Amino acid sequence: MRVASGVVVYYSLFLAFAWSQSVGSEPSPMEAFANRQGVRTVWSVRVARWEHEGTGLVITALVLEDNAPSSRRLRGVKIDLSSGNAQDQIYLDEQATERTRSALEEIADAVARSGVPGSNGCMGAKEFWPLYDWTWNKYHELNVDLCSDSKNLGLVLYGRGKRGSFRFPDKNPTDLDRILASAMEQLKQQ
Repeated sequence: MRVASGVVVYYSLFLAFAWSQSVGSEPSPMEAFANRQGVRTVWSVRVARWEHEGTGLVITALVLEDNAPSSRRLRGVKIDLSSGNAQDQIYLDEQATERTRSALEEIADAVARSGVPGSNGCMGAKEFWPLYDWTWNKYHELNVDLCSDSKNLGLVLYGRGKRGSFRFPDKNPTDLDRILASAMEQLKQQ
């Protein structure tokens, strides 16, 4: 019995370590493209800026193009997060942006059905849950929770696989969904 318990504990620790090494461990497809040599921004527009007590968010819709003969183009959003010395830059292509929008709608629907999270609680979406074996979990993309503390309710944003979070009190999933929808509409015109 001791041996079986030891094997289970060892295997569980191994899985936890392996999981922690893979979630958010790769740049998103758009981030990898943006960081390639010869890729340039051919169009961009700042869609939103949030500031709260030293924590900032800037969302930019952009089109990236490779100067290679194939002239591959990617469209999506760049999300810059900052708070004190902590910073993160997240790139979402169109597919990842739509997936993020779907997750934000899921959180808003859950709040409408069951109310806001209790004190010191958070509510997220299945698309952001790291224990699901989603193919996109390996990418550094945006995760969002709606959290409450003793004072207020707000969005908590963080890059998958990165430490640190960026809190925006009085913002809700619908606010961010509308911004991403606006970015996608502007990208359709490019």
